[in-house]
Amino acid sequence: MQKKYIVRLTAEERHQLQAVIKKLNGSSQKVRRAQILLKADADGPNWTDQQIAEAFDCRTKT
Repeated sequence: MQKKYIVRLTAEERHQLQAVIKKLNGSSQKVRRAQILLKADADGPNWTDQQIAEAFDCRTKT
């Protein structure tokens, strides 16, 4: 399946998202979305939308 949403994070954005996850800062939804963004990063793991949806038990549109 082709990626529908391409995410490109800067180093600063990656750092901020990792800090949110590490400190569990904010709601559980915020932490989960930070995890999703890091996995979707084109310059990082570059998971497909389907892989992310399965791993985090969410829809591909999330």
